[in-house]
Amino acid sequence: MKKKLAVVHYLPLEFYPPVTNLLNCISESNTVKTQVFSTHNNKDRKAYTNNSLDAIFRVSAPKEKEHIIIRLFKYILFNLYVFFKLCVLRPDAILYYESYSVGPVYWYFKLFGNNTKLYIHYHEYASSNWYKNGMKLVKLYHKQEQSFLYQKAVNISQTNKDRIALFLKDNPMVSKDKMLELPNYPAKSWNEKVDKVALNTEVIKTVYVGSLSLKDTYIQEYCEWVEKQNGKVIFDIYAYNLHQDTIDYLIKLNSKWINFNQKGVEYNEMPKLLPKYNVGVILYKASTDNYKFNAPNKLFEYMACGLEVWYSDKMLGIRDYNKQTSPRILSVNFTDINTTALLNSTKLTTEDHQQFFAEFVYIPYINTLIL
Repeated sequence: MKKKLAVVHYLPLEFYPPVTNLLNCISESNTVKTQVFSTHNNKDRKAYTNNSLDAIFRVSAPKEKEHIIIRLFKYILFNLYVFFKLCVLRPDAILYYESYSVGPVYWYFKLFGNNTKLYIHYHEYASSNWYKNGMKLVKLYHKQEQSFLYQKAVNISQTNKDRIALFLKDNPMVSKDKMLELPNYPAKSWNEKVDKVALNTEVIKTVYVGSLSLKDTYIQEYCEWVEKQNGKVIFDIYAYNLHQDTIDYLIKLNSKWINFNQKGVEYNEMPKLLPKYNVGVILYKASTDNYKFNAPNKLFEYMACGLEVWYSDKMLGIRDYNKQTSPRILSVNFTDINTTALLNSTKLTTEDHQQFFAEFVYIPYINTLIL
């Protein structure tokens, strides 16, 4: 008889490739019946589907400009709907992602969860101050985690060792033996989709994929540097999650060296797009510990496609990858870019690359979920 697994991921699945990569790995197992609970995305992104999963259930997500009563109703609806579904399913294991998803899981374990295993994963590191100053509902959820769910959990996972250390410091009631590292690697199928491209060695083509803001990234500083290179460097931007002031800035640039695609790029299309570039840039200012100690998805996505990576020297979570040579990972001071050192370092090739794929970490993890 198949084991029953429930995955509760309040935020829309499409915005979090690590969870969809995990679900794809789970779907390849014939020993688990998986139901997924999430919300619809409000940004017109292509919805994640997987017919090999038992079911993906979604409810409407609150929108920023909606009345507070409507938003509250949608939060309550998600909690009641998922709680009811969990009561019907009676899963052998529940995996929930981040404190946003706690509500229905907490009440299920309070009432019916004696024979159910609990697993918890965090895409991000949320500090004690973040919980203190954030949404009151999420603050309540976090208290429920600390007082009850962390004790019930088989394991709690973060994306790297730095974030695990921060989490344990904030939550001394959690044993370090419960902690697990699950990096944000892309799927192994990317290796088959990547098309090698012969690149022009006279012009360095750089790319950025992901969310952007003038406040939290060095997008303005990097664009100004690209302009000064007078065509030696090209910069293409694929981003759909931007503040209006960032959109206005990029449109007003009207640069022949900088191209801005406001529709972004679908995740599964990236292996075909990225090999057209020499360098992938990571521009976070790392103004919080969450970003300071982050090795983000795009680091491994760029590497999987053979790109050299230029990242902010404030991002200590990437420092351990600086030692590798294929492709090279270079820290950059984006407020004072050393042009000569940077341009002379670039290999301008996508041929050889070190491989970091999701299956390497997810398959052993899935085995613990379904045993």
